[in-house]
Amino acid sequence: MSMSPPPPPGPPPGQGPYGFEQPGLTPPGFQHYGGPQVGPPRNAGMAVAALVLSLVGLIPCFWLFQIPGLLGTIFGFVGMSQTKDGTRGGRGMAIAGMIIGVISLVACVAFWIYFAQNADCVRTGTTWECTTD
Repeated sequence: MSMSPPPPPGPPPGQGPYGFEQPGLTPPGFQHYGGPQVGPPRNAGMAVAALVLSLVGLIPCFWLFQIPGLLGTIFGFVGMSQTKDGTRGGRGMAIAGMIIGVISLVACVAFWIYFAQNADCVRTGTTWECTTD
């Protein structure tokens, strides 16, 4: 009488022959094509706008009228509050935009104080002429 080995045990209930779940027979952690995408959080729009506007304020034609620097500073504060909880990225951009905007505003105020206090600077029409002796 020959003894044959016992048959291998079957899969546990609810699983297919290879240990996968029965309904879709997909391995755990597998995502089908078109499934939900998981990636880094998106950047806050205000943070991007703060950095861009503050950098635009560095262009020489805006040195005396710092509207982009002012907007960059304001958008930087809003971007900081949007990125506080970590669901959105861009906190570094908001901080950089805020710092560059504040520096641009301080420089603009310093230019205006210099022009107003300096007796050698005269405004003729739309231009300033400063002479040095």
